[in-house]
Amino acid sequence: MVKKYRIILLIVVVFLSCTKNVSEPSDVDDLLKKLQALAGITITEIAATAGFERTFEIDILQPVDHQNPNGPQFYQRLYLNHIDETFPMVFVPSGYTSNATSIEEITPLLNANQIRVTHRYFIGAQPQSLEWRYCNIEQSADDHHHIVTLFKTIYTGIWVSSGRSKNGMTAFFHRRYYPDDVIATLAFVAPLPFDTADVRFDQFLENIGTEENRNTIKQFQRTVLKRRDEIIPFIQTYLDGRGLHYSMGLDAVLEYTVCEYPFAFWQTGPGDCSEIPDSLASAQILYSHLELRSGTELFADEIHQFYQPLWYQAYTQFGYYRLITEHLADLLEAVPHPSYSKFAPPGVPLIYDSQFSQDILNWIQNEGNNIIFIHGGQDPWSAAAVELTGQTNALKIIQPGANHSVRISDLDNPQEVYNTLEAWLGVQIDVTKATHVSDLDRETSWYIKSEDFFK
Repeated sequence: MVKKYRIILLIVVVFLSCTKNVSEPSDVDDLLKKLQALAGITITEIAATAGFERTFEIDILQPVDHQNPNGPQFYQRLYLNHIDETFPMVFVPSGYTSNATSIEEITPLLNANQIRVTHRYFIGAQPQSLEWRYCNIEQSADDHHHIVTLFKTIYTGIWVSSGRSKNGMTAFFHRRYYPDDVIATLAFVAPLPFDTADVRFDQFLENIGTEENRNTIKQFQRTVLKRRDEIIPFIQTYLDGRGLHYSMGLDAVLEYTVCEYPFAFWQTGPGDCSEIPDSLASAQILYSHLELRSGTELFADEIHQFYQPLWYQAYTQFGYYRLITEHLADLLEAVPHPSYSKFAPPGVPLIYDSQFSQDILNWIQNEGNNIIFIHGGQDPWSAAAVELTGQTNALKIIQPGANHSVRISDLDNPQEVYNTLEAWLGVQIDVTKATHVSDLDRETSWYIKSEDFFK
């Protein structure tokens, strides 16, 4: 009899268990339903990025002009990496494209979720009709505010923004217009130029390293241009092998790459001038070094077309640097006066608003609290690092000898950053995860390697 009752009890337990599974959605289904309920999104779950429970590819509907919400619209791609709805959220308003696998250094330190957003007008966030006047910082900030507002209805933990290079610029631009969307911002190697040919970059390149270093760089540039007939066939083989086109001509590709070389050498390399080939080196060695440190791919049609939104923004709002050519004037044949403005959208007026950067600077200096600026001292972009006045609690760190890939873990005193964030956020940084970060985001490198671009 007792045995019979035990069997009946077991059946009841199993039945109730099955009934619960049918009538009550699991946490997994509950999250998906919450996301699907957000207005104006389409969502696809994809393979989870390492370190996260789930990953989603999401397209969110945005107005082309936020001042005219009933006008034309477009879908903006973002990636959500999820751990827990109550955990912190790291918001990454990309200045370029986005992907699911690039993880900010701060994300594992906070054991956080992460959202990475494609910038308007880049691939993955392009309106059907590209009205370039709406590719501006204010509209971009509106995009990001809308996203934050939506996802805060689900993710209730603290929000922090982070970004590198143009991503970092986009992050503090967003804070300028919506300072309360996140509690704090980490802006790595994010400059604020004051002109389309900001002289601070010239001054940096004229003073970095020793005079011998600078002369070695100039001599390499001249050597490559003098031996262009030997070097151009290597460029053609390289670009053709990647299916890239170069309507500007290979001589122009070479000249642009050579003019870019000093900036790129200090920005992305170790800064070791002993690696620079001398004038007696073979054409293969000269070309290989040029490709390594500067890169001809940026000047292929497909790549500079990809970057058109960058060039438009640079020459209408946030400025850039000029290519220094005085010491090369007698050797520039195809492009006597090179400028990146050439790669902006064709036929579109470029009217630079000099007030934009000043407005951003004034806000950062007087109201921009809870922002950490981190720069590499060898990186030419540090020449346009924001100057703080002490009116806010913002922190700026320039790490000597570091380049454009500098991270918190590269700093002489990373604990200063951890302590500052802990004070601002009211949480504890898990320093044991400080080294468990992904490689530098491929979409924020100076240019996208073609093997990545076409994936």
